Amino acid sequence: MRTPPRPRSLFPPLLLLLVIAASRPAPAADFAAAFLEVGIGERAIGLGQAFTAVADDASAGYWNPAGLVYVDGRVLLSHQPLSLDRQHLSISFALSIRDELGFGLTMIHAGVDDITARDATGMPLGDIDDANNAYLVSVGRAIGQRLAVGVSMKVIRQQIKAPVGSRSTLGEGKANGFDLGMRYRLGEHTVLAAVVRNLKTELNWKVDRGNQRTSSTKDAMPTTLAVGASHRPLPQLLVTADLVRNNLDTVVNAGAEWQVSPVLALRSGLHAVGGSATDAGSFTAGLTLRPMRQDALQFHYAFATDPVGNGGRTALGIEVIF
Repeated sequence: MRTPPRPRSLFPPLLLLLVIAASRPAPAADFAAAFLEVGIGERAIGLGQAFTAVADDASAGYWNPAGLVYVDGRVLLSHQPLSLDRQHLSISFALSIRDELGFGLTMIHAGVDDITARDATGMPLGDIDDANNAYLVSVGRAIGQRLAVGVSMKVIRQQIKAPVGSRSTLGEGKANGFDLGMRYRLGEHTVLAAVVRNLKTELNWKVDRGNQRTSSTKDAMPTTLAVGASHRPLPQLLVTADLVRNNLDTVVNAGAEWQVSPVLALRSGLHAVGGSATDAGSFTAGLTLRPMRQDALQFHYAFATDPVGNGGRTALGIEVIF
């Protein structure tokens, strides 16, 4: 009988495939479905979004579907009230079976309602409504003791309604895409991981211009490669970092988490260090409370700089583990 390959031998070629897939040329204007770049999960946000090699909660399907293999049954509900009356909501579910196969479902909603449109004289024309939704179905699979791979299939829907003269114009965007992820345990306390997001994903827009006329266009979503590592130098301390690259930017995210007690965990991080917006990146922080001194119920909080509005943004979440 042929001996199957060891997990260690699979890591370099899988990582190479992810790098090649993310390195395809893309036009410089790729920015569609930007609401997905906000991130979900207070723990990930508090760690500066350096979550590729961590991805061990219900949001794993979003950050790295390979991490679903190591997630118990969890449900995470998160809310981020953003500046300029924007809202960002997400609900995630994850379940692992026999430590070999993991499943995840994620729903993300973002948008803003009732923005008053005005003409050149300042007279109101009506309201502008913007709604964005994404649905992710994710699967993770263990290959041996050290390696796991995963895929997230996603459906994206966007809708913008705006008044034009005496009528309303409706624009609808649709996209289907997928992400590939892998996770490799280098040692007892160290994990390496990589994810390619938005592989060959385009948002197809149709705009109703009235009189039974429509126009169509396509916006490419930026293919993004994230390579990360996490390490536990102490049982209570986790440090993690990601290198994130797409055709728009190359940045570094980093964070650390300290388990202060069975009730409280504190974390902090830097997001988008070296990016075009600010080389220094932005500061993030967060905490988790376990009121029952167990993992059955957790309350999460995170703070991060809002790149659109002044000041910061907060994220609140509740996670149930079963």
